[in-house]
Amino acid sequence: MKKDKISVSLIISIIAFIIAAFFFWNQSKQIIIKTEIPYDEKGTSSYKVYLDENDYYDSEYLAENMQYISSIIKYVEMEFKYEATYADIKDYNVIKEVFATVTITGDEDKKVIYTKKDKLKKEKVLLDDLIIDDTIQVDYKKYNSLVNKMKTKYGISANSNLRIDYNITFASADGSVSNAKKLSIDIPLSKQMITIKKGDSINNNGTITVADNNSILNRMMAIFAVLMVVFTGVDIIILAVRFFNRIYNESKYDRFIKKALREYDSYISESKDENFFPDKPVVKLSSFKELIDVRNNIDKTIIYTKINNDTSKFEIIDEVIYEYVVTRDDMEK
Repeated sequence: MKKDKISVSLIISIIAFIIAAFFFWNQSKQIIIKTEIPYDEKGTSSYKVYLDENDYYDSEYLAENMQYISSIIKYVEMEFKYEATYADIKDYNVIKEVFATVTITGDEDKKVIYTKKDKLKKEKVLLDDLIIDDTIQVDYKKYNSLVNKMKTKYGISANSNLRIDYNITFASADGSVSNAKKLSIDIPLSKQMITIKKGDSINNNGTITVADNNSILNRMMAIFAVLMVVFTGVDIIILAVRFFNRIYNESKYDRFIKKALREYDSYISESKDENFFPDKPVVKLSSFKELIDVRNNIDKTIIYTKINNDTSKFEIIDEVIYEYVVTRDDMEK
């Protein structure tokens, strides 16, 4: 009985550990901790207009905020800077892309007549700190010539523009921060005199809310779930060892009694009284098979009596008592 109670306790603890494992694992995925991360970011664009050889300008290039004679522009060199700090977060996966988009629109209705987009650069980098400083050279002559040829060929009067977009997409290695930013510069095309315009700079600060499901608490819940699985495995091993030990250590006598009571359950009645009719003669049988043969012949119930832990008695009551007594010692011989 004590052994059975231990086995039941083990089964209950296995079920409890399995339920706990599922609970802790589910909690490790569902717990989300929100934190406020301060950030500060700045982004600027600048440019220099490099010139062909000419009789009027002594310098190799012209600085910003001037008007430029388009026919002597060789190329435009642009510098894009971006810097951001998100608390103490380090390691960022960054994608940098630069696009040049030519757009031709009608003089009056401003509807698009033609557009062409080139990818000038795409680069993936891993940065410890989110500091970007890139220089891009744009072939102004190429795009200006494209528009002039189209306008001349089709005899159209239209506005045209070249926009350079510097796109930054980044995400921290821990997944807590991700964002995308853009810096732009517009260059008019197909005009004698042009004025280059820079897009808005970036100057922001504040806080962002980050949802973290990989916190210490999440990891603790996952560890608890693993421990519950380990405890479940230990209990299963102990239960299996007890089960196989019981089977291995069970005697021939115990197996015989169990088998007889199981297979002939409809024939056998159990009793605690050892002497039913003490005056009747007793016929002692040498095997249980002989007792079954008698039962089949006279169709009488077999009475089973457990005398003690090592002795059992099977009887059929008729004009005489047919008796088969089995002992542990006899079965083990």
